[in-house]
Amino acid sequence: MLIRLDSLEALENMKLIGVATADSRAYYSIMTRLKRTNLHFISLTPAKAVEQGFWPVITTKREMGDFRFASISIEELDEDPLIMEGQILSYALHRAKQILLIGVDPGLRMGMAVYYGGMKLGSLTFNSLELLRRKILAVVQTIPHAKAFVRIGNGSPRQSKAIAETIKEHVPGVVVEIVDENGTSVANSTGLTRDQIAAGKIAFRKGVPFR
Repeated sequence: MLIRLDSLEALENMKLIGVATADSRAYYSIMTRLKRTNLHFISLTPAKAVEQGFWPVITTKREMGDFRFASISIEELDEDPLIMEGQILSYALHRAKQILLIGVDPGLRMGMAVYYGGMKLGSLTFNSLELLRRKILAVVQTIPHAKAFVRIGNGSPRQSKAIAETIKEHVPGVVVEIVDENGTSVANSTGLTRDQIAAGKIAFRKGVPFR
């Protein structure tokens, strides 16, 4: 039976990715990164993956011809686990492009949260606007998407404006919005920082377009 994920709902329910390669170095590389994502995965021998018709499956370019169905090449996936997860989700949805949401909580420590098709890819914290810009640019450039929104909290107006101007100038094609962040800072019970929690809430709040 060929296992396919034909909708985002199916993907959310399953989130199971197969890893099938005889290349030990490639196997170690991909498994190390997968452990840092929100995806569930299973290790299979190439023969077992072919026998079961498992899909999606990650393998090497050299081994892709062994499968009767489409597979994901390890070499095409980004080294960054957050970005890689978005790429895998895109493949698993047959390259159907989803909405990319990026929330930013300004402050001395800038929180960032990334969602793809409503599914969380990760949360990060930055002490530098330049590092934040680079990460947002990398996410937008390497994860296939229908549209990308960067939503920035308004709790620190001067910094919010500086972030918005930087993203608007250096990350083409995104919609930049300023969001009311009132009520986004809550007690931490998830292992995330307050900045990361706030960024996650900001990502889903519609804001005012920054021009």
